[in-house]
Amino acid sequence: MNRFGRSSLDLLERLLHLPRMPRVKFLPSGFETDIQVGTSLVDLTDEYPEAEVPYSCRSASCGTCRVQVKEGKEALSAMDDDEQEVIEIFGDDRGDVRLCCQIRLEKDCEKLVLEVCDP
Repeated sequence: MNRFGRSSLDLLERLLHLPRMPRVKFLPSGFETDIQVGTSLVDLTDEYPEAEVPYSCRSASCGTCRVQVKEGKEALSAMDDDEQEVIEIFGDDRGDVRLCCQIRLEKDCEKLVLEVCDP
């Protein structure tokens, strides 16, 4: 941090007028990285296993990869019927739980926070 309370990277981005990429944070691992709009979360977590999202089927049929969306829900792809059915089986139909294998970042957002649900 500099004397203005900003990181050097933040200042450089502002000077160059570079757009900031959204950030995604996974809990409880604490892993955080940039994510581009249009990215599938299953692809991102394959690239970064330190996100610690468990998978089995990768096709919205097992519920292993359930995550609670803590921030950024409005930026995610819509839930389809297959995903909704699996979420309901687990009793997680509050509207904030998704299957990570089905999520795509559809819109720009400042931060996406996902917490892995207990199996």
